[in-house]
Amino acid sequence: MRLRRNDFVRSMLAAASLSAATLFAPARMFAAPVACESLAGLKLDHTVILEAKSIQAGPYTIMGFMGPSSVDLPSFCRVTSSIRPSADSDIQVEVWMPAANWNGRFEAVGNGGLAGSIGTQQMAEALRAGYATAGTDTGHRGSPMTGDWALGHPEKIVDFGYCAVHEMTVEAKALIASFYGAGAHFSYWNGCSEGGAQGLSEAQRFPLDYDGIVAGAPANYMVHLQAGGNWIAQAIHKDPATFLPHSKLPAIAAAVMAQCDAADGVIDGVLEDPRTCHFDPSMLLCKGEDNASCLTAPQIEGLKKVYDGAKNPRTGEQVFPGYMRGGEAGWGFWIAGTEVPPRNAQHGISVAFFANFVFDDPNWDWKTFDFDKDVAYADKKIGATLNHINPDLTAFEKHGAKLLQYHGWNDPAISPLNSVNYFESVQQRMGDTQSFYRLFMAPGMEHCIGGPGPSQFDKMAVIVDWVEHGKAPERIVANRPGRTRPLCPYPKIAKYKGSGSTDEAENFVCAAP
Repeated sequence: MRLRRNDFVRSMLAAASLSAATLFAPARMFAAPVACESLAGLKLDHTVILEAKSIQAGPYTIMGFMGPSSVDLPSFCRVTSSIRPSADSDIQVEVWMPAANWNGRFEAVGNGGLAGSIGTQQMAEALRAGYATAGTDTGHRGSPMTGDWALGHPEKIVDFGYCAVHEMTVEAKALIASFYGAGAHFSYWNGCSEGGAQGLSEAQRFPLDYDGIVAGAPANYMVHLQAGGNWIAQAIHKDPATFLPHSKLPAIAAAVMAQCDAADGVIDGVLEDPRTCHFDPSMLLCKGEDNASCLTAPQIEGLKKVYDGAKNPRTGEQVFPGYMRGGEAGWGFWIAGTEVPPRNAQHGISVAFFANFVFDDPNWDWKTFDFDKDVAYADKKIGATLNHINPDLTAFEKHGAKLLQYHGWNDPAISPLNSVNYFESVQQRMGDTQSFYRLFMAPGMEHCIGGPGPSQFDKMAVIVDWVEHGKAPERIVANRPGRTRPLCPYPKIAKYKGSGSTDEAENFVCAAP
């Protein structure tokens, strides 16, 4: 069935590859939308339309990371469906289309962790900006830290890995064309974390799906990312003596900043490129009684392993890169946890992944993981489905599409070096990619949002300007309260000009490191 479905998809994509000039009319010439409820009768391959309903402007309940909340939305057509490309598939999808003032664009949104719900919070943001938008749960329901749905369900792993997003894209485009009488001028992907990985998967596997992709902090090397999570658990949780309590994280971060903050020319609590910092945690060794301002010898060894990243003990090969010096203050939720046994998010996702995706044993003991044999076994079993690391983006480039990738240097969930590694692999395979693919590293940014560095910027404005007006981003001005700073296309970094406020982006220039 997968093969038959892909034949259908290829025919759809061939039609989608026609130029906007010949296929689409300007936004102001779109006919009035058809009745939303009429879309319930639309026939789509292996798809069941569950409901098509007009939603009036006003308060609407959405689901975000912190739970449900109410937001004001303009009136829109909401279509819910189940896509079933295999006998074991049930891919839930929502497509929202503005009832008025559509900007002629489609913006799909991504997931986080192991998915399990539709990103209606991100969809709401897209809708308010005038986009038709879509999201999927990737074929299962549950917390992004649970993986029991994958146990004994290989087709659901395929849906999660890449199928659900692509099928959602095909369906959403068909609904948009039916509702407005013409397809979207341009189609965009916007996701971070697992959503970033989904964006890279689309560029690699289905290069005609999107004209522009925003991929933040991508979890694209999934098997190795989860092995990295287990490495951290074994480094600082397996032996209670190595445990790093929250109370010690500020002292580690302060020591790093004292040694390395001034190296980039500006003392601002942020490292422009943490790779230049060679802080040795041994300097924090407790000289007397253990307290929050020092580390014990076992804690120092554990911390060094977190910095070094997962390695094969037999070959010395890097399995997954380590985490950056300078971001320790933000490690609490993801890395350090709150107790022994660990309750940190890294550990929870890693255990759910290996128990259910790889070893088919809900009682699997994370302490038994073998970094020599088990990584290779997992790669062989599911790597082709879940590792989105193909560096050949030739078809994506020929499509004329653009890829904007960003990653925070302080990310405690996915090592920022993972983004650097993938970007450099594409450059090694294809040569200079600046015409269609750029990576922006954000100093001080944590996982997708937050952190001590300026990390907020209008990602969709940047990608739209690049795709539709040919304005490649030479620098992106990011902000946080009281400070703006340019983000520079890798490998360039922001350098202070030497005069003016260091809290204003205009006083920095993007230059070679």
